[in-house]
Amino acid sequence: MAQSFVPACLPAPRAGLPSVRPFAPDATTTIAVLSQRGTHANPFALSLAGFPGLTLAGEPQQAIVQRQGAEAGLDRLALAYLRDERSAGAPPAEYQSAMLEQVRSLESTRPGFIKVELTGPVSLALLSVDEHERPLAYDPGLREALGQHVALRARWLHEQMAMAGAAPLLCLDETFLEVLSSPFCPLDWDEGADLLARTLAEIPGWRGLCVAGSMRWAELLELPTDLIIFDAVRREAELVQAADAIGQFLERGGALGWGIVPGEIPEPVEQWQGLLARRFISAIEQVAVASSMPAQAIADRSLVSTCSALGHLPADQAARAAALCAEIAAAARTHFGLDQASRAVAEPAHPS
Repeated sequence: MAQSFVPACLPAPRAGLPSVRPFAPDATTTIAVLSQRGTHANPFALSLAGFPGLTLAGEPQQAIVQRQGAEAGLDRLALAYLRDERSAGAPPAEYQSAMLEQVRSLESTRPGFIKVELTGPVSLALLSVDEHERPLAYDPGLREALGQHVALRARWLHEQMAMAGAAPLLCLDETFLEVLSSPFCPLDWDEGADLLARTLAEIPGWRGLCVAGSMRWAELLELPTDLIIFDAVRREAELVQAADAIGQFLERGGALGWGIVPGEIPEPVEQWQGLLARRFISAIEQVAVASSMPAQAIADRSLVSTCSALGHLPADQAARAAALCAEIAAAARTHFGLDQASRAVAEPAHPS
């Protein structure tokens, strides 16, 4: 990469914040996180809404695609994708208002980055079913259409967020990527990784990837992404084993989002702040030793996040987890001697 995303241990919790305003805890923070909570704001609905033949029903929402109803719409989707008609990526009107209101509220503060999450095409294909309750992942044509749909939605979001004068950071949430290693999965790793890589490559600006569970780090770090946000709890041994690949990813300009904060934090919170900060600092130092990369350099290309998305939590617990991200990030910046001043935003090397 010609230029890189340098988060310098800033906080950026996962989607599902309770506030109607974006997360931006203090003046040194340059990453604002859009709140996504409720029926018309969660990442799954935001990603899939408007897909041809789709019905979202039930609680939690189940996505059903009627094949007959989808056929004509799929042709229009493919044509819009080929023509790069970004307006075709706009979600239905009821999904837009809360997000656009948040974007407008950031125009005066002008953060360096605005982060938003979308459910990625692999997870959508595994979670969505046809009228016979067969996952869409079994159908190559529908999988491809999901990738096109997500790419158009991401391009529309990029345009909306850029209006606030900040660099959009579009993150695909692929929580179910680990399932590709199962022999019972409709997709194997190569098929899923190829779909994900082609979709990521279509996202303009800065692009991120959110994953969970044990990962095939060598292959994961080859995907075309600027940032990987992962569940870092009890992953020290896994990270040390992948230290060489992680070091190469960081040297190419990539960044790591350490999901160090659990969603459910028992009282007293102050006790957890110190414990989690020490774990985060220790994990960075272990990877530094294993990769022969300076710990400060790894910290400079890291951000502090939550272990998972927050939308399923009560509002007070989600807010507490987000606040802990900010506190741990501040402790890590002090420990590693990182500059807390706002950093200039470099344009990404890939085209928009």
